[in-house]
Amino acid sequence: MKKSVILCLVILFFAGLFLLLNPPIEEQIVEEFSAPTIETVGQPQAENKADFFSFRGLSSKALLEEMGEPLRKDPSEYGYDWWVYGSEEEIEMQFGIQDREVVTGVLFKKDQGPVRVHDSYEEVAESYPFESSYRLDSEGAYTLKLTEKDVAERPVISLGDRWTAQLYFDNVTNEIFAIRMLRNDILLKHQPYKVVYRGNLPLQEILDEKAWGKIEDGMEAQILSMTNGVRALHDAGPLLEHEEASFVAYAHSRDMKQNNYFSHYSQNGDGLKERLGEILYVRAGENIASQYVDATAAVHGWLNSPGHRKALLDPQYTHLGVGVHGRYYTQNFLTVP
Repeated sequence: MKKSVILCLVILFFAGLFLLLNPPIEEQIVEEFSAPTIETVGQPQAENKADFFSFRGLSSKALLEEMGEPLRKDPSEYGYDWWVYGSEEEIEMQFGIQDREVVTGVLFKKDQGPVRVHDSYEEVAESYPFESSYRLDSEGAYTLKLTEKDVAERPVISLGDRWTAQLYFDNVTNEIFAIRMLRNDILLKHQPYKVVYRGNLPLQEILDEKAWGKIEDGMEAQILSMTNGVRALHDAGPLLEHEEASFVAYAHSRDMKQNNYFSHYSQNGDGLKERLGEILYVRAGENIASQYVDATAAVHGWLNSPGHRKALLDPQYTHLGVGVHGRYYTQNFLTVP
């Protein structure tokens, strides 16, 4: 009898020990799914429409699943390729892909999220401080120094976890024209503001003529689409691409870069009228820009300059030729009979 009792106690003891070390399967399953897995962290969830900032750091595979195939893939001078979404007439957003990962992006349409296109300056400034000094501690001893104009027109805010957003404001409407998010190492490569630092700045990409040609082609297409997007907001009507005017615009950008000058007049005294030659038109105008980091920055610069803005939004123009060479940008606007 005593042996039976002792045996039962031993069995109960080991059974309890087993349960203690091995909880029921149902409880284990609850624990496994109570926190997101690595594959879902930072990725858009199917049940909730993703906001623009949630795409940062996303894999290119996940981006394809969420957004589908891009309209185009344009190379950049910074080591990433732009995946462009929208239409030939109007870009909605584009993402910079490097090593199969989103490292930057630009948004042009109104979207959900903590900061949105068309939000007013005052509205955003209530929630986010716009500082003239912005440290990039994640990358080392680097500090961006923003001028008063920078703070007014393209301030930066921290997205945390080595990411930053540039907010491009339209200085007439005082609303956001576009939002650019960047991983901080990419921001440092762009150097869109004065940089105070100890040590060394990142080395710029060394590109050959063929590589630059592809980059320039992409920026020309982007500028045309971005221009039409801006015009749509102001009911100015879309512009058609003018191939001959594009050749003229490219030749002027190339001439400015090769001869190190910046002017609407060529060094031989020729102006736009002479450069257009025998092209048929009723009216013509020209915008030029230099040293902007890319197409988005150049279009924003034109938008916030009164004379350039006038050409950009003139409803009488019907066609546009765009020419980019290096960091020199030219737009030739035409009214074609």
